[in-house]
Amino acid sequence: MANSKRRHWTIVGAAVAAVVIAAGIATAVSGGDPGEASAFGHSPAPSTATSDPSSVVSSPGAASSARGSSSSSPASSSAPGSVPGSASGTKPAPSSSRTSQPNGMKWGLDYSDTLTFDKPDQLATALDDAKRLGMDYIRVDFGWEDHQSFENYPPDFSKFDNVVAAANARGLKVLATIDFPPPWARRAACKNTAACPPADNAVFARFVKQAVARYSARGVHYWEVWNEPNIKAWAPAPDAADYTRLLVTVSAAIRAADPHAYILMGGLAADGSGEPFINPFDFITAVAKNGGLTSVDAISYHPYPDGDPGTSKTFMAISQSPTSIITALNQVGAPNMPIWITETGANITAKIWGPPSAVKPQETQQVQIAKREAEVLSSYPNVASFFWFSYQDVPAEYLFFGLRREDGSYRPSFDALKQIIADAKKAR
Repeated sequence: MANSKRRHWTIVGAAVAAVVIAAGIATAVSGGDPGEASAFGHSPAPSTATSDPSSVVSSPGAASSARGSSSSSPASSSAPGSVPGSASGTKPAPSSSRTSQPNGMKWGLDYSDTLTFDKPDQLATALDDAKRLGMDYIRVDFGWEDHQSFENYPPDFSKFDNVVAAANARGLKVLATIDFPPPWARRAACKNTAACPPADNAVFARFVKQAVARYSARGVHYWEVWNEPNIKAWAPAPDAADYTRLLVTVSAAIRAADPHAYILMGGLAADGSGEPFINPFDFITAVAKNGGLTSVDAISYHPYPDGDPGTSKTFMAISQSPTSIITALNQVGAPNMPIWITETGANITAKIWGPPSAVKPQETQQVQIAKREAEVLSSYPNVASFFWFSYQDVPAEYLFFGLRREDGSYRPSFDALKQIIADAKKAR
């Protein structure tokens, strides 16, 4: 499988942080109904966790870089349209948002940029697996550089055409993440990195408009604008105002090409592992202040647990802290905006650091973590989706989150996730 290029800049941090986290993680267990919750002020779904550091490894994902806990100061004042009584540092004011329920959850599988480069048989197997799992969506990178290498040549969409056709044949919706300008279109200051923003947002928007027009006619209506713009995936350092300018321009192009498009803000990393990072609360607040929140239909977020998902800071940042995503949405006057979880998962870090004898216990624990993630996320308000990262391991990048190992064999988490989804859909 092709490498997931959009994660190249976070590999070392992912591996190191995973080991640190492994030392103190609690064992997550399955079972029980999602916790009952009133809007915002609820407790996370309960867990009967027990500690067993030798066998339990859950790490913030590579897409979230398994970065260690990082905290930026909350905004000092609310953005225009803030909700009275929900000032920074306080519990968010109640809203009419409803607690998510698993039977209403959108289920998806993240393939990064691999499907575009898969051979026909690989593509067929990968999407047959998504269908077997009961997935509703697949999430795939739609990097500009993959489709227009040279400025003077038109885009070549043939490889992505194959992905869309294969997804349509299986009744799978496509969520495409728009990012990665080709070298000729990047800013001079960072042109040697794929995470470099475009030198001209209007030129990027023209490419996007052409793509959206092509694929809306083929049933693709879900678009995510960039990936993790609150870390170094926005080179050379995250800048919410700068990102907002691109978001507004590109979103306008998407809607001009497809009035029925559903647009997600770029999936926000949960933490920064000591690298440049803007926490989701501050980033959303800044995007709203700069007029960008009205350009999207939903927030996208990437929580990987730093312990039991019920008490993990990365999960509690959705609605359980004074500087949560829900708090930010309340303060900017968008309390009911959906929150799409477009990446979550659990790494098998024994594949990186050993010992080999810990691999099977960690694979067993990955099953329990998946169950617990689904349970906890279903108890949170506004959460609309659950996308598992990832389909298959990428050993060259220390990514062992896969439902399939590098040799193609299936981990126990494959059947476990299949059952989680089937159980959730029974009530539909």
